[in-house]
Order: sequence, then C-alpha cells, then structure tokens
Amino acid sequence: MTKAESLRTAMEAVSRGNLQTFGDTLLSDDVVWHWPGRSSVSGEYRGRDAALGLLQRFHTLTEGRLQVEPLDILEGRDHLMSFTHITAEREGQQLDVVMADAMRFGPDGRVVEFWTLSNDQNAVDSFIG
Repeated sequence: MTKAESLRTAMEAVSRGNLQTFGDTLLSDDVVWHWPGRSSVSGEYRGRDAALGLLQRFHTLTEGRLQVEPLDILEGRDHLMSFTHITAEREGQQLDVVMADAMRFGPDGRVVEFWTLSNDQNAVDSFIG
C-alpha cells in the first residue's frame, strides 16, 4: 500500500469514527503531532495514544459529526502532503475548512511526525474553544 493509499484508508476510518484503524494504519508508536493555533487542543501530542486522544476529543466535541475528505495528496519518498476538506458541527456551529497536513514517514512506513495547518485557523480555534 502506498503512503497515499494508507492516508485515504485512515481518513475514511476517521469519518466513520474508527480511530483505532486510523492509528493502526498510519501512525507510528512514537508519532509527534503538532496541532496549531490557540485553542484548548493546541500543542504537541507525543505517541500514538496521545494522537488518538486528540482525534477522540474531536469526535466527542462534534458528537461524531466530523467528516474528513482528502482533496489532493502529494507523495514523496519520506514525506506526504494532504489538503483535506474538514466539516464538522457542534451545538449549532458549523466548521468548513481545508487543512494542510504534512507528514514524515519512518522506515516502517508509518507517520513519525505530523503537522496540521488550516486555511482559517481562527475559525478552527473558535469552533474547538
């Protein structure tokens, strides 16, 4: 499976609420995920369990109404870049943004470092709180 195929499989799992498949498919045990902004979740998440905890928080916050759709994926030897359409709903609030996710893969073919950026970070921060 290519890196792009792994990412598509993992993102489909997120939209279905299957976070364990996301982690098993994509994340190394010692992944570091950098989440930007000034919201309550901004910061670094070290390890697969911490990264999956971040995703679980999003699913809890949105009561499962989080949709993740890869738009464009650029794959290199050790890196992958994905532009991803994110929609979510929370207590009458809507979120509709494009995220740019950059990933560095380790020798086992899983992500060891993950950076996320948004086209509207203020909207993401406001939505998350």
